[in-house]
Amino acid sequence: MATEDEIMTKEQLAELLHVSKRTVEQWVEEGRVPFIRLPRRGAKCNVRFMRANILRWLRRNEQKPLGKLYGLEVGNDTEQETEEAA
Repeated sequence: MATEDEIMTKEQLAELLHVSKRTVEQWVEEGRVPFIRLPRRGAKCNVRFMRANILRWLRRNEQKPLGKLYGLEVGNDTEQETEEAA
């Protein structure tokens, strides 16, 4: 069972978000996702992700749905026309 203080690998984060490992790597390179850089081991530098930080990041980046996405023009007469057509 996952806890909020769980530390995840790139693979685990990719699985959680249903994206590829390469997408996670790109987000890290671009600084788009919160991560922890581990000390270098040879030429390799790994990162980890705290589940609590990822969940907070997701909430901050949540987009609220617009009526337009559902065939409604909010604050416009088109909304009534769409409902009448249905």
